[in-house]
Amino acid sequence: MQQFNNQGVNKRIAFIVFVKGSIAPIVLYLDEPYKVYDNVQNIIRNTTPPKFFEIEANGPIKKVTFVTNEVTGCAIQEEVQFGK
Repeated sequence: MQQFNNQGVNKRIAFIVFVKGSIAPIVLYLDEPYKVYDNVQNIIRNTTPPKFFEIEANGPIKKVTFVTNEVTGCAIQEEVQFGK
């Protein structure tokens, strides 16, 4: 059995948003991805008239604004990065 050394392995969590009419999802890196995930799930489930909501992120995308009825889903993805 091969053993792996965890040194140099970093894990980060990506928050993924799926939008109507878009082929590719939007990937955001956040300080509290699980909290944002729960908030967006509640927004998606809410049947009130469409509203805007904004998410601030840490990755290449710094800020994004959505219309509630255009978001079709969201997900959390764990990414493993190997480095020095």
